Amino acid sequence: MSLPSLDTDSRGAPVMIDAYLFRASNATGPTPAVVFMHGCNGMFTRKGKIDSRELDWAHRLNAQGYAVLAVDSFTSRAQPSECARGGPVRPSVERPRDAYGALRYLQSLPGIQPDRIALMGWSHGGGTVLFSIGPASPGRVQDAKPAPDFVAAIAFYPGWCNAKAQGPDWSTHIPLLLLTGADDVWSKPAPCDAFVQEATAHGAPITFHLYPGAVHDFDYPNLPVRSRPEFTNPRTHVVPITGTQPEARDDAIARVTAFLAKAFGK
Repeated sequence: MSLPSLDTDSRGAPVMIDAYLFRASNATGPTPAVVFMHGCNGMFTRKGKIDSRELDWAHRLNAQGYAVLAVDSFTSRAQPSECARGGPVRPSVERPRDAYGALRYLQSLPGIQPDRIALMGWSHGGGTVLFSIGPASPGRVQDAKPAPDFVAAIAFYPGWCNAKAQGPDWSTHIPLLLLTGADDVWSKPAPCDAFVQEATAHGAPITFHLYPGAVHDFDYPNLPVRSRPEFTNPRTHVVPITGTQPEARDDAIARVTAFLAKAFGK
């Protein structure tokens, strides 16, 4: 399907973005929903299939009674991977507008509870979550409709999880679950931890968990741990390491399940 982002083109018209709706299993009435924001490599594999991480989480949440709307910020804008050198589809500007466009789209559907919608993202999409729910959210600023906000947010190993990127006074009123790996060299945990401590001191409702031994993409199903030289940062020369950490993945599934159940009042 295609839905209007709150982002606009050079003529002021809404940018239309692709999205994929996964309905809750055995729903007998309106259900809560979760908006997915993909990582820097986009939402699809080289074979054109939706990434296994997003599919696994979508099916898991569907079984718990929630709909999922997976937003494709890249293909709609003819943007390839942004993992190595970045790109014009920014987690701080365009993608928060996509997130809020998805929120408003879901709120227009009769099968969705409009005041029970959460936001969830990974890496580039995790950074998008932070920019989306913060005080200067480009999505919320552009959104003039008096409709409910996201009731919860989840960020896996988010990029830009530091005070320099988010600003020293960053805070949020939206409950946030933030999960990252202690051995992640791509989304480094130390500045993220410091950022979270400062934000919680300002009253932000953040639950933060750091997984010992876990690297980037630890919640993927069956992803071998390996270096990713194709995503080497040209400025810092950091070579990302990605892969599943089974214990961290299992714990994250349990934490997300409990967090959403509380947020949705189930």
